[in-house]
Amino acid sequence: MSIHHPEAAPVVSPPSRLAHTAPGRQARHSPPPIWWRSQVGRSPQPRPPQRVRLARKFRTLPALFMLACMPLVPASAVLANPILGLAYQPFVGQWSATDDNPFAPGQLYTPTFNSYRGGIALGTPGPRLWSARQRIDLYLDPLGRLTHIQADGHLTLHIDSLWEHGPSAWSQSLVKPFEGATALPAVARDHQGSVYRQLAYLAAQADGAPLTLTTYGTGFDRDNWSILEGEELVTFPVWAEHEVAFHSPRHHPEPNSGERAGDTTVTTNTTIDEILFHFPATAIFVNTAPERILVETRGTAGEDLALTQVQMRVFAPADPFAADATLNPAFFLGNANAQIPLAAAAINAQAGATLLRIKLGVPNILIDDTLVNERMRFAIRSALAQAQLANRHHPGTVTHLIISNEYAEPVATNAERPTPTQQVTEMVRFARDLMAADGAFAGLGLRLGVRSHGFRRVDRAATDPATQTFTDDVRALIQVADTLLENIYPSPEAMEEARIEGHWGAFFEPRTGELAHQWQRFEATLRALDEKRSVELMIGEIGHPSDGIPFNNPGVRHASETGALDSTPPLTAEDPQVPAAGIALFRAVSNPRLSAAFLTEAFQWSHTNGVQIHAFEAFDEPHKANQNVPLPGLSLADSIWHHAGPYGAEGSYGLFRYTGVAGSSATPVTPVRPGDRLHAASTEAHADGDPIAWAPEHRGNFEPKLPDFDFKAIAHGFIDRPAGH
Repeated sequence: MSIHHPEAAPVVSPPSRLAHTAPGRQARHSPPPIWWRSQVGRSPQPRPPQRVRLARKFRTLPALFMLACMPLVPASAVLANPILGLAYQPFVGQWSATDDNPFAPGQLYTPTFNSYRGGIALGTPGPRLWSARQRIDLYLDPLGRLTHIQADGHLTLHIDSLWEHGPSAWSQSLVKPFEGATALPAVARDHQGSVYRQLAYLAAQADGAPLTLTTYGTGFDRDNWSILEGEELVTFPVWAEHEVAFHSPRHHPEPNSGERAGDTTVTTNTTIDEILFHFPATAIFVNTAPERILVETRGTAGEDLALTQVQMRVFAPADPFAADATLNPAFFLGNANAQIPLAAAAINAQAGATLLRIKLGVPNILIDDTLVNERMRFAIRSALAQAQLANRHHPGTVTHLIISNEYAEPVATNAERPTPTQQVTEMVRFARDLMAADGAFAGLGLRLGVRSHGFRRVDRAATDPATQTFTDDVRALIQVADTLLENIYPSPEAMEEARIEGHWGAFFEPRTGELAHQWQRFEATLRALDEKRSVELMIGEIGHPSDGIPFNNPGVRHASETGALDSTPPLTAEDPQVPAAGIALFRAVSNPRLSAAFLTEAFQWSHTNGVQIHAFEAFDEPHKANQNVPLPGLSLADSIWHHAGPYGAEGSYGLFRYTGVAGSSATPVTPVRPGDRLHAASTEAHADGDPIAWAPEHRGNFEPKLPDFDFKAIAHGFIDRPAGH
């Protein structure tokens, strides 16, 4: 197998390029050169689009289907040298969705993941991605008893409505606040932490230099699924206009009114609510079918009839050539991940340059312990549909489809079930078939990749059956995949040396460093599997946190287990706090200085070696520092010392941060640190006597987190000098 580096033409392998570096400990990793720390140029102009021919039959389709089948620029046509890469997960989390969290007592929150504006702007049409409506008609007899129920509704996509608009139009959302456990009417929010604003902020920080982002979802989760009358359906909550009309007969018309007994009065109540809409699970094209709405009731008409639920099943599978066929709207709904390709395409088009290149990730969606299922297939179709519309608006926005995350790895063989890697291979093959000449997404041309942390365990000489099977599975995988991404993080030994030395030479040393050994073995092993097959290799994740207990630092955990950092007083449910000695221990390694040094050296290594990396990650995710302790299956002490607990580093890997929290809990403007508590309000003052300022929901700001890391200069360093210099 021949290896070519990601987003690059083939480059000289690292050993030959770095042969001038003297071996041994005395040849420590030098600081970045001056060019790396200063901006000296602008982004090159994007390549002109390369057209591909589509099947003639597509030219006869209706408007939206025509949009879905117009000529594409294949993703492979816009690949360039390695650029600054980031792992990106939208920051839309909240601290708690329960009212018993001791760190945010009494605070409940309905997520705003599911809409830009939800199409809801009563009396104010405005730009929106979709509009949705549900109407329920209740017919009453003279005694006020329910005799009949009807339901109607629609959901309409407005694909082109937001393309030419800016941050505010892309950031309108709705939230339903609570008083205690009582829901209040939904209110609009111009979300300052929206996906569009996150992406626009990253592009602005790079100041014209291109970025590539690898993502982790399509908007669809395994629980967005239901079965109605034996039919499997994708189900999403959608902010919608909700009308309830009461039809009551008039029995006593006024004299000379001209009204007849039996005329009715209609009283309508209108609210905005999250309504569950159902969509065909396997259909790429649908048409509207309001007659499929299912009204569920109990009781007897005219006696005790009552409405149980209205199932908004308003679409049916359609022939793609039908006059009213349209892409399945469910491909563009769901959580914030569904917004990434479209928002990135809008930002690129408005800039007139490909500032953001997206490697769109499909997560592990397991049903009965296998990826080979209809829900995983739906997620793949969703990703392809999003990529198709994004690239239609701005060619080259989405370059890759990354199927699964850290799932392909060696396991004990099970004759009754395909291995994880075999399952991934089957799903990659499914995506490739959809992009084939006769597929629904013909001409899209995305490169198909798989992200893991186990590819380095491939070994043709292995005697262990699990490793032997894994090696054979990866050989089969690279016959259908274009890209393999390996997640690589420093060992505890490299972290300890960085703490002592103040730099990451033990990890990044060009010839003797930990990363050099791992990468060179990775390349050689994969190349030997099939010398005729060309596959690009990337680092899917690499990073170091600025705070907290990292998953790859067992020293803190060991200290807690041996009692070396026994707390005084001991941890209690009322006051589960880590002692000062423990905080000092993990912050000696996890701190902004070492985080900035790691990232600077990582990107220098990427540029020098022509290897595309993706720093984990773009933004802090404070909701990953779980404040709800104890964690499932763990004791209180183990939860506190866990990397996913309240002091965990999982939320502190970001290069940037957001000063607000996308929930109803008030959050101080000052950054939230692992272990900090949240309060509904505060009258406390800073040391200088000024009162604490609070950032209400959706009103935070983005800001750089690492003073010693020059994001702009490093982004421009990739384009101002050829790779390898």
